[in-house]
Amino acid sequence: MSNDHEWLNLIEVSGPFLAVPVLRDVLPQGLEALPPGRHQRLRRTYEEWRDAVDMDDLQLPAVHAAWIEEVLVSALEIDETVLRRDATLPEQLKVSMPEHGVTVAPDLAVVNPTNSDEPLLLIHVYEPDINLDATRRFDGLAISPADRMVALLRSTGCSIGIVTNGERWMLVHAPVGAVVSFASWYARLWGQEPETLRAFVSLLRVHRFFGPDECKLPTLYERSLKYQDDVTEALGEQVRRAVEVLVQALDRADQDRNRELLRDVDPQELYEAGLTVMMR
Repeated sequence: MSNDHEWLNLIEVSGPFLAVPVLRDVLPQGLEALPPGRHQRLRRTYEEWRDAVDMDDLQLPAVHAAWIEEVLVSALEIDETVLRRDATLPEQLKVSMPEHGVTVAPDLAVVNPTNSDEPLLLIHVYEPDINLDATRRFDGLAISPADRMVALLRSTGCSIGIVTNGERWMLVHAPVGAVVSFASWYARLWGQEPETLRAFVSLLRVHRFFGPDECKLPTLYERSLKYQDDVTEALGEQVRRAVEVLVQALDRADQDRNRELLRDVDPQELYEAGLTVMMR
C-alpha cells in the first residue's frame, strides 16, 4: 500500500471500501487537517469523556452527549442548518416494522435543507458500553446496532450512516441492492495516530455530502466499486492470456514428442490445470 494512505491499516474494514486510486484522485494534496487548535480541543474533550466512562460518573449521560456533539461539530463541522434531531427529524426517516412491533429512526440526521430535507447521513448514538456488533433487543427486534443501521439505510434509501458508542465510530455504506461495507475508527487512536483522525475528517466532514457529485462520499464508493470491478476484469483477462500461452507451450512440447506427452490428457482438463497453476 502506498505511504500516503497507511491509515487504512489502522481502521477496521469489512466489505468493499474506498480504493486507494480514488482516494488519491479526490485528495491530491493528501488528507485534510483540522483547523489549528481544534485537534487539541478534541483530545481534551475525549479525555474528559474517557474519565467519566471509566469512573462511571453520574454526569456521564451529559458528558457523553457533549463528546458526540464535539466530534460532529468541531471535527466534522456539522451545524444546525443541516442537522436534524428529535422533533425536527423528517417523518420519512421513521421506519415502521410492524412485524417486530418497532419503529426505527436515526438519532441524528444530516439533510439537504435546499432539497426537502433529503437525508444524506444518518446517525445512531449508543451508550459507551454497547457493543456495536452484538445482537440486542430493540423492543421486538433482535439485531446488532450495526445491522440496525443497515436496515434503516436500506429502508430510507440513504446509503451512508454512522453508528457510535463514543469510542468506536463506524461508517456504514448500505446502498439498496448492493454489498454492505463497514469501516471503524477508534477515538483512542486519534491522539496516538493523528492520520486516522485526518482520514475520518477527510471522508466525513460535512462538505463531503454537498458540492460537486464527483467529490461526495457516496460517489467515492461507487467509483471504488467500479475501479475494483475493472481491476478484477483486467486480472481475469491477464490470467486467461497466460493460460493460453502455457497451453500453447505444452502443445508444442507434446508435438516435439510425437503427441506422447499429453496423449491421455483431456484438453479441458489441461486448460483447468493451467488455470489452477496461474491462480496460485
